[in-house]
Amino acid sequence: MSIQDDTEALRKLFSQVNPDVGEVESIHRAELEPEHALVFMANPKLALKAMGVPVSDESQVNVTLKNRAERATMSLTAAIARIRRIIVIVIHYRNCDADIIIIATR
Repeated sequence: MSIQDDTEALRKLFSQVNPDVGEVESIHRAELEPEHALVFMANPKLALKAMGVPVSDESQVNVTLKNRAERATMSLTAAIARIRRIIVIVIHYRNCDADIIIIATR
């Protein structure tokens, strides 16, 4: 598996699409145990500070939880039981706002 740093490409894209929105400052990735997802979502600003991402009380942090795509449907309880890890992707903007995407993997 290769991990590519596309920070500069996203900076260029976001500055062209909507120059009034803060540009991407950095992108972070982390892998955690599944039980950490709820803790992360309960206090995302604390987690961001631990990752070295500058945030303030005024910072807006949006968290999205996604299940990795799977063709077979199953109950939510069964799906949660099968989660082995979570991948956290943080997009940090120059204005100290952030978008956090948590992907549950099996």
